[in-house]
Amino acid sequence: MSAEAIKIDSRYLGGEIGDELSNDKDSFDHDSELLLKFHGIYQQDNRDVRRARTEQQLPVDYSCMVRASVPGGVISGEQWLALDKVAALAGDKLRLTTRQGVQYHLVHKAELQQLVAGINSSLLTTLAACGDVVRNVMACPVPDPERTAILQPVVDEMVARFRPRTEAYWELWVDGERAVSAEPAAVLQPIDDIEPIYGASYLPRKFKIGVAWPGDNCVDIYTHDVGIVPTLSDGTSGKLTGFVILAGGGMGMSNNRPDDTYPLLAQPLAWVPPEDLGDVVEAIVTAQRDHGNREDRSRARLKYLLEERGVDWLRAQVEERTGQPLAPPVELPSWEVHAHHGWLDADATGTLGLPVPSGKVAGGLRVALRQLIADGVVSELRVTPRQDLLLLGIAESKTVESVLRSNGVALASDQSPTRNLSIACPALPTCTKALGEAERVLPDLVDQLEKVLADTGNTGLPLRLNMTGCPNGCSRPYSAELGIVGRTKRNYDIYVGGSPAGDRLARLLRKDVPLTAVANLLHPLLERFSADTPAENDAATERSFGDWCVEQDWAELVALLPETQSRRRRSAESGAKT
Repeated sequence: MSAEAIKIDSRYLGGEIGDELSNDKDSFDHDSELLLKFHGIYQQDNRDVRRARTEQQLPVDYSCMVRASVPGGVISGEQWLALDKVAALAGDKLRLTTRQGVQYHLVHKAELQQLVAGINSSLLTTLAACGDVVRNVMACPVPDPERTAILQPVVDEMVARFRPRTEAYWELWVDGERAVSAEPAAVLQPIDDIEPIYGASYLPRKFKIGVAWPGDNCVDIYTHDVGIVPTLSDGTSGKLTGFVILAGGGMGMSNNRPDDTYPLLAQPLAWVPPEDLGDVVEAIVTAQRDHGNREDRSRARLKYLLEERGVDWLRAQVEERTGQPLAPPVELPSWEVHAHHGWLDADATGTLGLPVPSGKVAGGLRVALRQLIADGVVSELRVTPRQDLLLLGIAESKTVESVLRSNGVALASDQSPTRNLSIACPALPTCTKALGEAERVLPDLVDQLEKVLADTGNTGLPLRLNMTGCPNGCSRPYSAELGIVGRTKRNYDIYVGGSPAGDRLARLLRKDVPLTAVANLLHPLLERFSADTPAENDAATERSFGDWCVEQDWAELVALLPETQSRRRRSAESGAKT
């Protein structure tokens, strides 16, 4: 049965999940596995032991990944403690995602209901964290009062409009009782259908919404299906005048279909006054619902629909569905580079931006966060789009730094900018889509790159590295200064030239590079970059590696590269000679 048929036949996402939760099997059948994604759950298995178990004629070691939606990345201290508590069911680890959520791995089927119910008891939810729906709404996490006053209502409205209304989720996981803030804030119009936005078949594919602050593109606004940017009376501050809507971004592609699957950046669609924002975004979502490709999931994202039919078509769709004309988009302020690391306040109080390598919260970091919250030193946390944490409400900087360091947690000032700015998806051994490693090999790769940076005169360069274990691009490698994308278990495709501000796609530098050869491959480029860059290159006048790459003649840039030979190619050549 096709994915579309399974959705329609599921009775609004219930299907046979309830029956399968109560049986003795350690895994879910195919149809339930697809439906579980809408509940924030992916069935996986431990691929480190898959071959050994197969050789021993044992079934694969099934478990699940469970993802909690955290709109805008905002988590109260009490909510964090609740999320931390249920991590005992997931190997005592939490992971911060590149969409500002929190996810758990290695959760076994028998423990799913307890873990999901525990998340809901924190007034967060796993509903719509995955699946063919509007997923977790991202927003700039900086707790500036002006930003919060404008961005938070937008996030709240997007959640209220687009979180699925089906009762199946609550009946399966929390005995029919709704968590207060997990429920849509209001029914925005009288409804007769169970799902007034989605209908019985929901969307053709996932749909992502992000909200950026003008001038600060920490959310990678151009990589979303819909990007929302406030327009202010003074450019990057002042009174709210409206919103620029961007549409059609997306990162995923397929190695098997390089000609018709590819990353795209969102395009400016319109400017809308504040009172029309929700209706306009809803019109874009329903246009994708009605016209998106339901025959070919690889081509089902809004980016392909918009590419095929054009911005003018989408504008006409929105105008028809809202009954209002759309104003053209206005020019946005230039995007600047913001890492949100270290003390965000000049007096070293209030908010600390803490790098969290690959978003993995375990060991000493978990202990430190529990202590800081319990002692009232930290009142709130915010997950950033680069898998890091902002710690809020800090009155005494020495206390929080002491607790973190005593538990072996590095601050941004303790390590290089490149290490602080490197992110990776979990990949192997749990992700079913992974072709290669990411999270587990990133620390060693950064070690190698730091040496190359030092050897080429680039010590301290803030190189933005996004690494992923497959071409789906969950860590947004195609818009990074340096994107590393898994092609096989050992080989990677290397992209360079994305903008540090996130408004330009990177370009494929070389395919099928052994991971052990990546640092050596980049050495001559970084050497030339250093020679071309003034010695006084500093934070105020910083010339980025990504910008430099796109300024070069591409053929000359590629000519600098040393030869690399994949293990597969060497094996083939060796076989041919014999």
